[in-house]
Amino acid sequence: MSIPSNKMNPWFLTGFIDAEVKHIFAIGLHIKDLALLEEIKFTMGVGKIHKHGKDSIQYRVDSIKELQVIIDHFLRSMKYPLMTAKKVDYALFKKAFKLIKDGEHLNKEGILKIVAIKASLNLGLNSNLKEAFLNVIKINRPDYTFKGPLHPFFCSEGQHQQDL
Repeated sequence: MSIPSNKMNPWFLTGFIDAEVKHIFAIGLHIKDLALLEEIKFTMGVGKIHKHGKDSIQYRVDSIKELQVIIDHFLRSMKYPLMTAKKVDYALFKKAFKLIKDGEHLNKEGILKIVAIKASLNLGLNSNLKEAFLNVIKINRPDYTFKGPLHPFFCSEGQHQQDL
């Protein structure tokens, strides 16, 4: 990872963190699937459901305390592990979550670590982050190979988003 030698203006860093660092877990579905998202919300015991566009809704968990519930679910779920490439996304998300939980997002080096993780997560960096962090190098994203078979109750048609 390339770390510039000049220090960032502390006000810029504070504003940037406030504007750009998002720690959310979200599942977006068509509005007809509201009952499913309500069941997920009830089962997890955290989060909110929001309208997200004209015909979409989103189950969203965005506080550190509530995100810990999501992290813990997958830690406890060794019996029911993620079975797609989302397993890699989860591992990266968990790594960034720990940095945020430990307060490392409040310093320059921690932000650079989180941005490097974000560059390897889901859709990567948005244009604002690419512009603000020109020299950030993506962390190595672990390879994932499915080692089936699928359990008959496994369903994976929804979209799932993890933003940092």
